[in-house]
Amino acid sequence: MRFPVILTSLCLICLPALALSEYEAYLQQNTMDMQAAKQEFQAYLDANDKEFIGFLKQQWKKVELEEPQVLDVTPKPVQLPKAPTSAAKPKPDAKPLPIVKIKPIIPTKPVAVAPPVKVTPKKNMMVMEFVGHNISMPKVNARPLRFTNKLGSKTIASHWQVLAKSKHSHIVKALKQQKTSLNLNDWAVALLANQYAKNIGLNDTNSQQLFTWFLLVKAGYNTRLAYNSRAFILMPSKQALYGVTYFTMKGQRFYAVSFDGKKINMGRAFTYSGNHDSARTVLNFSGASDMAPSENYQQKKLNFKFNAKQHQIKLDYDLALVEFSNTLPQLDIQYYPQQGLPAHTSQQLLKQLQPLVKGKTEEQAVNLLLRFVQTAFAYQTDGQQFNRENYLLPIETLHYPYSDCEDRASLFSWLVESLLGLDAVLLDYPGHISAAVAFTKDPSGDRLTFNNKRYTITDPTYINARAGMTMPQFKNTQPKILIF
Repeated sequence: MRFPVILTSLCLICLPALALSEYEAYLQQNTMDMQAAKQEFQAYLDANDKEFIGFLKQQWKKVELEEPQVLDVTPKPVQLPKAPTSAAKPKPDAKPLPIVKIKPIIPTKPVAVAPPVKVTPKKNMMVMEFVGHNISMPKVNARPLRFTNKLGSKTIASHWQVLAKSKHSHIVKALKQQKTSLNLNDWAVALLANQYAKNIGLNDTNSQQLFTWFLLVKAGYNTRLAYNSRAFILMPSKQALYGVTYFTMKGQRFYAVSFDGKKINMGRAFTYSGNHDSARTVLNFSGASDMAPSENYQQKKLNFKFNAKQHQIKLDYDLALVEFSNTLPQLDIQYYPQQGLPAHTSQQLLKQLQPLVKGKTEEQAVNLLLRFVQTAFAYQTDGQQFNRENYLLPIETLHYPYSDCEDRASLFSWLVESLLGLDAVLLDYPGHISAAVAFTKDPSGDRLTFNNKRYTITDPTYINARAGMTMPQFKNTQPKILIF
């Protein structure tokens, strides 16, 4: 049995020197090919930057930024009407009504993402806090990254060249790692890039903006720079943004995004029309509730009464996600129910509401959810609470002491679809947002038709109102129907 092995070994020993030379030549050529490919790839990146720098030197033009879109400024009701108690109970139906089919609550699993970059005491790494997490990012010398010149096309192009020649690929890689590790959406990545620029010691706004712009472009985001007396970052968005100045180029809006929540009034500014070839991704605000939780949980107790029975809902919610939500610009109202609640809080809420609607008709179940949203949350207009219009994500509605009509409509609509599996839409009245639900069998009351489907009005702000009841001041008003 050993003879073949010995024979093989002898054959290897007797292998001609020519064959070995050919093999070594093959290995050497393969290594050279790999190095050439690497150099060619690096040359492409350098050429791409050179072309972009050419744009920056020549292609700047003066633009007039357009006034931001504004949300509905019609005054909202300060005092909410209450439905008559006698009207809160529907009349019995002669025919049996359909029992609600509760959607199964599938236990959530941790998001299948890579582990976060480990916090390490190595000299080349720095620890910073972001959305409630301690994360590691590369430590760099900020001095050569500072922008010290007067803003202009040539000085900005020269600074891009400085940044491009500096070691930066490991920073971009770390940024992408954190996006995966924490399940960050695009807006969170932009925030992280800006916060990193501050944390490394870029203390002036222009240096921060230019370095943030550079990192986002290198990370693949369609990001532009504009300047007048100071530098601004411009990004297109998949969602319309309100209260944010913008300019339009080739039919695409570029918004002057703010990372600190302060409103940017730019007026006239200079920007360029070229685009870095690797920067194609458009900002998407979806996934705001899907980030990895920090487990900095706050407790909330919500009390409501339905059919003479008192109920209490106990919830935990992640304060870091609330703080992140507060950085979002104002978006279309349909965005807010789309985001829903983070998985941990969603599970708690749905599991506690599920036994309360089990065995009830669709109408009874919807009325219970209406009563929950109508009475478990205190009401104030955004003007009273925030001194500005401020649509809230469902997690923010849980956090803040007050909420108004669009916040309640968002939470209620999400609950109806998530718990009962019934289709819901938002109703946009002047100065008011309500909701409507498509029942298997229509209950009595007010309804409307949209896309060949009938929806019964369900107003989570009209206190004690049941399905089919419209707030009196909007009884004769035709709303705009919003799907999400």
